[in-house]
Amino acid sequence: MAIASAGGNPVPINYHWAAPEVAHVIRDSGITVMFCDPSLRGKAESAIAIADGNVRLISIEPPRDGYETHEQLIAGKPNPLPYQDGALPASMGLIYTSGTTGKPKGVLRERMTGHQLLSVAGSTASRMGLRDGGSMLVAGPLYHTSPNAVALLALRMGANITIMEYFDPESFLALVEKHSVEHAKVVPTMLSRLLSLPDATKAKYNVSSLTHLIHSAAPCPPAIKSRALDWFGDAVQEFYGCTEGGTITWITADEWRTKPGSVGRPIDGSNVSIVRDDGSAAEAGEVGHVQVTAPEYWPQFQYLNRAAKTDFPIDVGDLGYLDGDGYLFLTGRSAEVVNVGGANVYPAEIEAAALEVECVEDAAAVGYPSDSDLGEEVALFVVLRPGQTSGNEELIRQLASRLAAYKLPRTIEIRSSLPRDDNGKVYKKRLTPAEPTSS
Repeated sequence: MAIASAGGNPVPINYHWAAPEVAHVIRDSGITVMFCDPSLRGKAESAIAIADGNVRLISIEPPRDGYETHEQLIAGKPNPLPYQDGALPASMGLIYTSGTTGKPKGVLRERMTGHQLLSVAGSTASRMGLRDGGSMLVAGPLYHTSPNAVALLALRMGANITIMEYFDPESFLALVEKHSVEHAKVVPTMLSRLLSLPDATKAKYNVSSLTHLIHSAAPCPPAIKSRALDWFGDAVQEFYGCTEGGTITWITADEWRTKPGSVGRPIDGSNVSIVRDDGSAAEAGEVGHVQVTAPEYWPQFQYLNRAAKTDFPIDVGDLGYLDGDGYLFLTGRSAEVVNVGGANVYPAEIEAAALEVECVEDAAAVGYPSDSDLGEEVALFVVLRPGQTSGNEELIRQLASRLAAYKLPRTIEIRSSLPRDDNGKVYKKRLTPAEPTSS
């Protein structure tokens, strides 16, 4: 907010990225000043060197060697800057996509009008339960669009905000009770980890203040969503959107109970269409490429250093289908479809089936080249819930009761964790299967 108020354009950067990934953002965006935690200074300096950028590096806390700090920067400018026209819209900043399937792209929005600002704020606040004097818990990273935008709006509205440095399930419950939190934004992985807590731990904390437990960013397996609804009730709501177009669909708890697995219907003049590979319109229930049009109040955008302006509808890489009532169901990412002997297998379906197995906390399915005549086969990576054990044969047996034989993974690997970003998306390019261990 301060950068925008000073007439600049803030660019949140994922601190988990390696130096070359940060260097890509430096080069792509033309950053001239970078604020960083002292613990990240080495990575920041490496990224600046790789990018060959002329970047002023400022520490947000005093490091041991007296590096320039933001307090010194403020002290050098004792008088406040004058009002900057358009500063409020600029605070949405230049947000980069997650980069789970390629290099992150900078999404640069047009400056919004006053009417657009009020429309976005009003719609977001009413659906997400934000209010003056309310209490919000930020459990997700502020370098992603949704936690960033919602937290800034809540701050402007006068809400009390608690920010988690990192997500821990029991700490989440303790903070909800301590601050009587009404709104929290999570991702499905967080819901799964909350559900993994022992029953005695869950019972220790009063979470009745939660009126809006909003999740998005990745498909939520129905087994996880159903258990979350049993615990948190109608507070559990979901939306589907993208950095480029904001919130596209919304679904309440009651709607989900009648449409399990859906991410909702379009809101506020937005639109979802499903198209085949040849661009023709798909029928109801037919899986195809998801194309979205932003709500009527959403600003136009362009990908930085790419085409001048991108017109809606856009294809953001998801696959899914619309049912006869216009509800959207996601089946995976278009880049992740596995072709097994000529049949399309959707990793999201396999992951959802795996998460129905009681001992499984997290799961990711990927395709890999087969040495048989099938072309590709499926590898499944799972994380077990604390204290649980399972062998591959037992997992296959459980999956065989839920999936067709050709969808069953050829390889299952049990891992201590999966390479997810803080927004819940899996970096599947980092998952490489070992030799097949099951069939």
